[in-house]
Amino acid sequence: MYDVVIRNGLIVDGTGKKPYKGDIAIEGDRIEKISNSIDEKGVREIDATGRMVIPGLIDPHVHEEWICLIDGTYEYCLRQGVTTVVNGNCGHSIVPGPTEKIIDYYWGNGLMSTKQRDEYKKSFPKWNDFKGYAEAVQEKGSTLNFVTLMGHGTIRWAVMDGAHNRPPSEDEKKEIESILRHNMEQGAWGISFGLDYVPSRYADIDELTDVAKIIEEYDGVAAAHLRHMIGIKEATEEFIEVGKRSGVKIQVSHLKSTCPEAFDVALNAAKDGLRVLVDTIPLSTGHCTSKSRLIQFVMAISDDLFSKGEEGVKAALKTKEGRETIKKDAYIFAGDKSDKFIINSDIPELEYRSIQDIADERNQDPDECILDLLADDNNYTFWLGGRIRPDFPKNGHVQSIIDNPYVCVGTDEILGDPEDPFDWYELLRRGGFPIFANMYLEKGVPYEEIVRRNTSMVAKHFGIEKRGELKEGYFADISIIDLENYNFPSPDEVDYKKPLTVATGVDYVIVNGQLTIYEGNLTNTFSGRVLKKI
Repeated sequence: MYDVVIRNGLIVDGTGKKPYKGDIAIEGDRIEKISNSIDEKGVREIDATGRMVIPGLIDPHVHEEWICLIDGTYEYCLRQGVTTVVNGNCGHSIVPGPTEKIIDYYWGNGLMSTKQRDEYKKSFPKWNDFKGYAEAVQEKGSTLNFVTLMGHGTIRWAVMDGAHNRPPSEDEKKEIESILRHNMEQGAWGISFGLDYVPSRYADIDELTDVAKIIEEYDGVAAAHLRHMIGIKEATEEFIEVGKRSGVKIQVSHLKSTCPEAFDVALNAAKDGLRVLVDTIPLSTGHCTSKSRLIQFVMAISDDLFSKGEEGVKAALKTKEGRETIKKDAYIFAGDKSDKFIINSDIPELEYRSIQDIADERNQDPDECILDLLADDNNYTFWLGGRIRPDFPKNGHVQSIIDNPYVCVGTDEILGDPEDPFDWYELLRRGGFPIFANMYLEKGVPYEEIVRRNTSMVAKHFGIEKRGELKEGYFADISIIDLENYNFPSPDEVDYKKPLTVATGVDYVIVNGQLTIYEGNLTNTFSGRVLKKI
């Protein structure tokens, strides 16, 4: 008798082959048998008639590395059919440590609130490297498998004792190299760069290449949030050049579909032999950001205010010179104010009104209006971009992106605060995989190709062994999809008062052989693992 038998499903094995009807038997954490018909019984039997049985989806770009220390459930991932995520993106990292310094870095970049920072310094387990972090996560428990990148920004900040706009000294280079090698030898998967963020944005192409060459020695991956300030196509070309100079496998992170030419740059590089994948956010609302969190973000992205903390931003809001500094640096709310809204407001008459509308009513410059709102004593959320961000258009991808075989989903789900989901959230990324699937199905892309791009392709690129395919002897990471009901609310339907909305259409998920969703219910088996590249 097997532990689990899945019967009568349409098996989409992750390789791109056409679906076929069959049964799958699971024993322990592995797929034991795949056949047209399995006679032996299972302790658990699943009738998958009319459903797609696929390898667990792999999300190569999230920010969930420490959320499991608070809540390892990750329901939003499981409800999409995701079983493995790649953490540590955009230059943000859980190493080198100690834990308190990592927390300070995340706070400094706006990725933890002040309340979270103070609480987590008391409650988080202690680690100083990838091995210690992996042990802490495994002890706490996660429903997902973790692939973990190191963050260049965190490491550079730790070694150089702050965010400095200069190259590292020779001694600092040696220390950075030592940290990279130490953690790669413990099982980390590579490096991520955050080239819009302090301090990664201070690194020139030579510094990036030097780091990438070390990662290449371990057959790791280098991922990058690009240097968007120089242009999307130009930023893509810069990172492609890092890949060419170093030979490292590269992951172009959350590439914007408004620039098809950038996708072409990656495609041409792949045709020339570069090992490259592109992940993209299929659709995104603007970020819903509490006032206190937005003040942190202003601090995080400003060269002048980064070292002055939240109080420095609050002080800057009170002076003409300080406001000019904020307007110069705070690209997150620059430009048109008609797509920036006030929600969750203490003042009912401001609810769901644009900054432009409020400024017109007050006969005020819209830049000064948003700064006044940021500086006043009322509580509300700034919805920066509204229901549709212009850099992730509602009408979907153009044909050249759809046809690009190196494009996969990267939801870029944000960390936020699991204990206060209204502090910082985004409303569509929690449904990135069904949104992508439906977008591409409507364009005539076969479902087996959609699955391949988001399972075996990602697994092979990162070197995640025995995952990403339904194959005998592989780990039993399996999702069962009711494709007709696999969905997520559209931008017009999604409710900003419900930040924890999840996808529909996934009633069964298996992680390392354990039923994590069974008959639509979470089982909280916490059977995920911190995977190691050794």
